[in-house]
Amino acid sequence: MKPSFKHDCADCKFVGKIFVALTLEGVKKKAADLYESCETGGSKYILRCSSRGSDYITTNNFTEYML
Repeated sequence: MKPSFKHDCADCKFVGKIFVALTLEGVKKKAADLYESCETGGSKYILRCSSRGSDYITTNNFTEYML
């Protein structure tokens, strides 16, 4: 499995794809690439919903966004 969207950090680890119930900047998203973040002091996961730089969220519990 490969990511659908470009992510700007080569150190984050792509884990897979999930279906999400998420609205970013007023747009409903249906799917996201799931990454484990390389940052040790912040959130553990990144949900990337497009290749646009700001179109992602960080979270410690990605299951709360799953359908």
